[in-house]
Amino acid sequence: MINDQNLSEHEILLRLQAGDDDAFRMLYERYSRLIYGNIMRFINDESVADDLLQDVFVKVWEHRASIDPSLSFAAYLFTCSRNTAFNFKRRLKLEIECAIHLAYESAELAESVDSILHKKEVQKLIENVISQLPLQRQRIFRMCKLDGKSYQEVAEELQISVSTVRDHIVKANKFIKDVLMYEGSFSSLLLLFFYLGIS
Repeated sequence: MINDQNLSEHEILLRLQAGDDDAFRMLYERYSRLIYGNIMRFINDESVADDLLQDVFVKVWEHRASIDPSLSFAAYLFTCSRNTAFNFKRRLKLEIECAIHLAYESAELAESVDSILHKKEVQKLIENVISQLPLQRQRIFRMCKLDGKSYQEVAEELQISVSTVRDHIVKANKFIKDVLMYEGSFSSLLLLFFYLGIS
């Protein structure tokens, strides 16, 4: 076992390139907490961040031969962790959109999701996200998405045009998607998309 105290990072990286397990362990112990914190800046979910941290260091090991010991290893890790987090979000978005599409075609799945949505924490999250909308947009969104009213019904009730109602819904959907993707809890994210029918 090599001693971290006696080696420069450049020397540790050279040993890593040669496939030294101890060098890899040293780098993991030195940087894992820092990189975990960086991932949490993008992914507000501890269990997901734990998994992505492991993914980052798996990539370090798999691509160890291409790591340049003369460059900042910390910068390399930050870039890798950021890309890993962004790739995860892109995959999640595609999975959610696919799941929403399937949900509309499956009454059985819709019923199972509906039963889960009685959980108070999910209802609280829904309310919290919607409450961040401007008041008029909140009102229109609730009437269409929560009360099940048509755009025409909402337009007549509020004495505005159907196109105005549609514009508010489009903007509300975009805002809610952005909030959920960047700030929301991933454990409740999919349920929200099922419930609100945001596409």
